[in-house]
Amino acid sequence: MTVGLVALGALGVPHALATALDVKASGEKTFYLNPRAANSQITIFSRAPLEDFTTVSNRVSGEWRVDPKNLESTRGRFAMRIEDLRTGLDVRDRDLRGPDWFDAARFPEIKIDVGSVTNVKKTGPNTANMTLVGVCSMHGHTNPVSLPATLAYLDESPLTMKLGGGDVIRIRAEFTLRLSDFGVTGPPGTEMMGFRVANEQEVKVAL
Repeated sequence: MTVGLVALGALGVPHALATALDVKASGEKTFYLNPRAANSQITIFSRAPLEDFTTVSNRVSGEWRVDPKNLESTRGRFAMRIEDLRTGLDVRDRDLRGPDWFDAARFPEIKIDVGSVTNVKKTGPNTANMTLVGVCSMHGHTNPVSLPATLAYLDESPLTMKLGGGDVIRIRAEFTLRLSDFGVTGPPGTEMMGFRVANEQEVKVAL
């Protein structure tokens, strides 16, 4: 792990030691996710006794603040709209947006706010593992989350200019969420939850 000396972190908190990547860039930069660019993706896999299916959203919004010389100051957020979720079946998409499931009319998005990171470990010249610590808001409920993630940082280059210009970051995470923790339980009086829709959903994020 490369360690550098930093006087003050992005939030004004002293950092005697900070994890630094071997890149040209330094100082905090803000990176925005453009949902129309469709270059970010959230994939959710439901594994239930009677049915498996995958839900995908390619329209992810959000922003991240990253200092490649002080990864401990990383923070950000990302969100997806319920109406953008696609499972491969129109009728299932409609049901998931309805009041018995995610109730998109009342709760139009799922979002994760990351206020801090822990367990930062450099894994390559421009990559690191870390745990994203924050909260997930869904269906009117907000719960704490800790998400194992990887971060890659690319200095501005001819390649990044083709992607929109400037420095580029890539964040990937894999984790599970229990729908019942957010009050999502399916149609009352049925056995949809647990038999056709898994309570524990496997989530992959590529931002």
